[in-house]
Amino acid sequence: MSKNIIKTQAVKKTFEQGKIKVRALRGIDMEVKKGEFTAISGPSGSGKTTLLNMIGCLDNPTSGQVEVAGKEVSKMSKTQMANLRLHKIGFVFQAYNLVPVLTAFENVELVLALQGVDKKKRKKLCLDILEEVGLKELASRRPAEMSGGQQQRVAVARAVVAKPALILADEPTANLDSETGARLLEMMRKLNKDHNITFLFSTHDKMVMDYSSRLISLSDGMIKNDILKQQN
Repeated sequence: MSKNIIKTQAVKKTFEQGKIKVRALRGIDMEVKKGEFTAISGPSGSGKTTLLNMIGCLDNPTSGQVEVAGKEVSKMSKTQMANLRLHKIGFVFQAYNLVPVLTAFENVELVLALQGVDKKKRKKLCLDILEEVGLKELASRRPAEMSGGQQQRVAVARAVVAKPALILADEPTANLDSETGARLLEMMRKLNKDHNITFLFSTHDKMVMDYSSRLISLSDGMIKNDILKQQN
C-alpha cells in the first residue's frame, strides 16, 4: 500500500474570465506522505488555494490526476467527492467558518453527526478533543463569545475530531496575532505528532513556513522549490 496520502500528476487548471483564459496551475507533480507537516507558499495568484481545492475535492482539474488517500478523485462524481471529504479530509479556513448559532461543542460535533456516529461516542470524542486544544471549559460558548484564537482552535478541533487522513489549512493564521498564531501552530504540530495526521498548509505567513517540516514554493502555477527540512 502506498505511503502517499496525496499524489498529483501533471495537474493543470484553467479558468475562463470572459474571453481571457487564466492558467492557474500549469502541471503540478507532487507527492505528500502520511504524517507530513507541509506548507505550500507563494505570492497571490501563484496557485496555492487552487491546488488545495483540487486536493480537497472542492474542484476538478482541467487535466491531470489527483489521488487522495489512495483514491483517484479527479474523475469522481460530486457525491463521491463529498463522501471522501466527509470521511478523509478535515478543513481549517482563514475565516474559521464556524456556525454562529452553534456552541463550540456543537460545531465540533457536526462532522461526527454527519458521519452517523453514535451520540454517546460523539460526546466523548468532542469533549476529549476540546480538552486537547484547551477549550473544554468553553464548550458551551458560541463563536461570538470567543476570541479569534479560540474560534480557530475550535475549527482545528472540528477538523481533527474524526481523525481524518488529511487536514488542509488555508491561511489558518492570517487573522491572528503572532503570539496566538504560534500557539495554534504548536497545537497543530502536537496533533500531527500524536495522531500522525497529515497537515498541508497554504500560506503567506513566514511563521507557518518556519514551523513546517517541508516547504513547497509555487510561482505562476508551477512548483519552483520543494525543500525537506531537517527534522527536530
